[in-house]
Amino acid sequence: MKRTITTTAAVGSIILSAIALTGCSTSHAEGSRVELYDSVPALAEDSSVVLSGTVQEQKTATDIPGGGEFTLSTVVVGATAKTDTSHPAGSTVVVRQHGSASIEGPGPLLEKGKTYLLYLTPSGLDGDLASQFYVTGGTAGVYETQQNAAARSTGVTEDTEFTKAPSDEGDKLPAELTLSDALKG
Repeated sequence: MKRTITTTAAVGSIILSAIALTGCSTSHAEGSRVELYDSVPALAEDSSVVLSGTVQEQKTATDIPGGGEFTLSTVVVGATAKTDTSHPAGSTVVVRQHGSASIEGPGPLLEKGKTYLLYLTPSGLDGDLASQFYVTGGTAGVYETQQNAAARSTGVTEDTEFTKAPSDEGDKLPAELTLSDALKG
């Protein structure tokens, strides 16, 4: 009887400790990756759209039940390396990323005013959300130009350099790409 009470007390103490620690933690969202990329052609193959564009506006949404917060970035398409008929240069796409300014997502969020080379996959969601895109491979499909002011004023050219977004997810992709290299690496 004494052993049962001691065991029950120990289990109860562990549960209470876990609950207390949960209350002290910061908000953070995590995701898992199905595939890690070791080549640009593989990343491009898994993407429906590969484009350069500038984030024009952002908003936070909680529009998927149980999905948490998402950041929706409206990206003005500057140039395309691979596209469908709905997303030529001058059009916009909405890129959906898990997380927000207040809830850290699995990777860094796109930033308003910055120009990116993006590898995108349709969201697969229903209704109005079906037109949105996810970044292919989480952070694998995000390259940022350091020439943001120049990219906005003169536009992205085939030779504009984009640098891989910081990531520790394990992809083996080039540190830099240009739009002309976006499909072949």
